[in-house]
Amino acid sequence: MSSIQLRTASLATALFLLADHTECFSNAAINIRPAAALYNYKLTTSSSPLYMAREALETEETRIRDRILEQIDNGLRDMKDYEEYLEPEQVFDDQDDDDDAIDAATLGQWDERDLQDKFDYEWDPNKGDKDPNNLDPEFEYLDTIEVDEEGIEVGYDPLYGVSNPFDERTIINPPDSYVIDEKTRDDRMVTPEFRDDDPEKDINSDITSFRKSLKMIETHVDPFLNIEVPSHTAKWHGYPEQLSYPPQDYHNNRFTKPEDRTDFDAMGPAKARVVAVQMARQKNNEWLPEGLSAEYHARKFAVFKKHGILTGSTLPGECDPEIVKKIRPAMEVLGDVVELLSIECETVFRFKYHGLIKNKRGMQAWAAKLIRNCNVDCTGVVFETGFRKRDPWYDGGSHWYGPY
Repeated sequence: MSSIQLRTASLATALFLLADHTECFSNAAINIRPAAALYNYKLTTSSSPLYMAREALETEETRIRDRILEQIDNGLRDMKDYEEYLEPEQVFDDQDDDDDAIDAATLGQWDERDLQDKFDYEWDPNKGDKDPNNLDPEFEYLDTIEVDEEGIEVGYDPLYGVSNPFDERTIINPPDSYVIDEKTRDDRMVTPEFRDDDPEKDINSDITSFRKSLKMIETHVDPFLNIEVPSHTAKWHGYPEQLSYPPQDYHNNRFTKPEDRTDFDAMGPAKARVVAVQMARQKNNEWLPEGLSAEYHARKFAVFKKHGILTGSTLPGECDPEIVKKIRPAMEVLGDVVELLSIECETVFRFKYHGLIKNKRGMQAWAAKLIRNCNVDCTGVVFETGFRKRDPWYDGGSHWYGPY
């Protein structure tokens, strides 16, 4: 498209917009459309002059770009000031390679064997792995830790514990560099400090030995703590978190003989669970001597018979016949769920309760309401259940509840 065609399209667009605004201010009813809606409408209409002008501009830019790239390929233009037209791969190819960069092709192929390697802190003492926290006997370590006037370790806090960086893992005689260390040095690779006939050689050796004999701890100032810390310490790797207790024999106890123990392994899962629940609820388990639980319960309830105490037991007491006759309508409603045991102080009613334990409190309140409806004074209702503390038929289907 030539420049004359572009100018013609731009002029047509301006005339179209002017005509549209003129129509809006005519004598007709005013109907002003938002500018954003008008702009989107004209851009999405392929037949509008504004859309044609924009399409022509993009086509012209594409044609200019293609012509420049063709001239670069033919050598008629150089690459200066045209880097933005290159593909990303071509830009990276033109850059100089870094000699110190890591080449991914030389790293090898990753596989599942890489997961078998462990860090220093990944070790399992249960599998016989060597403890990396053990001190290396090749070095000497600090024997005593500095204490204050009261004999308390320096840096100790009763809330956070010890915080002294100079502890038993501080190395006193750190190793020298492998270049000068007597165990690893190679005189062929290092220029000698002194000639063989130099008299200062022996003197320097004596000074070095004297410096090491002082056993001075090398320190530096930690930039974060802003205190002196030892420069050479034995690294602490910690210990694995204990996720479970070590396996033990569940038959290990002091009272049961091996021939009298309950063999849960010979039972099925269902029967083993029922027997375990029974043994846990009867308070006379295998680790208690025989008869100990029975004696405990006998001593516990002996006081009821000795002092004639009825509360807490299912023993019957005295009942006023007149009151019993008055509360007959309430007893007929309650039915076989309760059994009247005694009437205390003419206003407290004791019943033996045969219903569900989960409904015990609600039944007590309802029984008190029924008794009051019979025009009888009632200050309290007590439901006695004896040894029964749960609803056996609703606890896993087992009716066994045993003594408590």
